[in-house]
Amino acid sequence: MKFLSWFQPDQTAGSIYDIPLEDLWNRGYHNIILDIDNTITPWNQYHVNPRLDHWLRRTEKTGFRICLLSNSKQQKVQQFAAELGVIAAPGRGKPCVRAFQSALSALESRSCDTLVIGDQILTDILGGNWTGLYTILVDPMDPREFIGTKFNRWIERLLVGRKPT
Repeated sequence: MKFLSWFQPDQTAGSIYDIPLEDLWNRGYHNIILDIDNTITPWNQYHVNPRLDHWLRRTEKTGFRICLLSNSKQQKVQQFAAELGVIAAPGRGKPCVRAFQSALSALESRSCDTLVIGDQILTDILGGNWTGLYTILVDPMDPREFIGTKFNRWIERLLVGRKPT
């Protein structure tokens, strides 16, 4: 695989709400590894809103199993997962393969039937690609971000020309 291809998602969408879930299900993807900050909630705002709750219920009704994977503090991630009624991977460390493997293990799934959805190329997409997952890049929900993420966004623009949303 060429170097820059590691940074290319398999699919892009404006948000999680724009992803054709039924199509992905029919293509054999039955598990979702889901980032939190700026993918399903604004950064550092772990609240369930009605739209997110409806999306999660529709996703689960389709048959998907969902596992949260975040580099945020694990106590906060686990609490949010419980509030959402989904599981969370016990580890962090994206883009390292071991972080994604912990999510695969929590889902009792394999890379061939699992996809990852996230807003960052250097964590979600790179790690998902390294792990052999189908990767979906969404636009960040909010311009407010962790300082390290702002640096990653700058690298994303230099490396693959991703424009700010």
